[in-house]
Amino acid sequence: MSELQIALLLIAGAVLAGLYLAGKWQERRLLRRLGEELGGGVGDALLDDARPGAPELAGALAGVAQRRVEPRLEPGGLPDPDGTVERAGATASAPAAARRSDWIEDPMLDCVLELRCARPVDGVSFIDAAMPLTTSQWPMPVSFVVWDARAQQWVHPDRFGYYTDALAAIQLANRRNVLGEEPIARFVSSVRQAAVALDADCDAPDIVRVAAAAHDLDRLCARFDVRIGLTLESVSGAWSAARVAAAAAQAGLQSAGELRWAPPHAAGPPPWVLAMPAPVCERLALELDVPSIPAQSGAVQQMFTLGSQIGAQLNARIVDDNGRPIDSQSVAAIEAQLASLYEEMRSAGIDPGGDRARRLYV
Repeated sequence: MSELQIALLLIAGAVLAGLYLAGKWQERRLLRRLGEELGGGVGDALLDDARPGAPELAGALAGVAQRRVEPRLEPGGLPDPDGTVERAGATASAPAAARRSDWIEDPMLDCVLELRCARPVDGVSFIDAAMPLTTSQWPMPVSFVVWDARAQQWVHPDRFGYYTDALAAIQLANRRNVLGEEPIARFVSSVRQAAVALDADCDAPDIVRVAAAAHDLDRLCARFDVRIGLTLESVSGAWSAARVAAAAAQAGLQSAGELRWAPPHAAGPPPWVLAMPAPVCERLALELDVPSIPAQSGAVQQMFTLGSQIGAQLNARIVDDNGRPIDSQSVAAIEAQLASLYEEMRSAGIDPGGDRARRLYV
């Protein structure tokens, strides 16, 4: 070995030793600083055992997790999971709800896999491990959340946090799609890869059983996928799109896409939609999405009132699909039929207009 090679090796060794010592010094400095700010001692999150009493989760599917605490809003600083502290640089005054996940585990709708780490793992590692799940194209919505023990809720991973438990979930079906064995197997494989990256335990479910549950949910969803429609029929010639848009705006509706108008709504599908089949036409469709509307909302009567208001502006009459006039007695009969349908939905575990219905009927 030449003198040049020996010198290079010595220099490289000195640099590595310097980097190691600098890192340890900075780690001690940050831990001491955080301990002073939080009023208590701070251990090493990568070496200390997880705090006893952290929630134990079990089961590959959501239905077996009976001891999980549902997400809730809670004032305070950023969560400090499992008794460890967040890294330096975190905004301690930011509310925990800012990172709260909107997704709530549903045993009827979701296939959920749990990832369990033996020791707390930093949020950056969770974010990196979940990247293939959160960035890939999936036929159904996918969620990835971690358990924030301090805030007692499921949250999106934060790069300043430390976590021991995570849930990866995919919805089984909705009114547009249903999972088969191939996408379920691909999802399970991706979650297991994330578990390997985090050195976490993950129990894989029975793919065939999950696919069967997805098809059962699809059949249940189709059973209550009902829409009620009114037709506005012109009595004085065709309308232009501009004229219909003006009448819709005067009735309080706003554009919901090309030749479609709907009432303003905060989230989920609109309760009803006014649609034109063509830019110039003599008939309009006013359609009510039954399962996404609460049972006691009076939506049928509201839709009939809205149709009458728009019809007065456009010189149109309200008829059914067969061209027969619809009056107030017809509305009462429709509401009686809907009451029976809503009762069947509740018996099947789907609250009309509730969170589960809004996820199914999108």
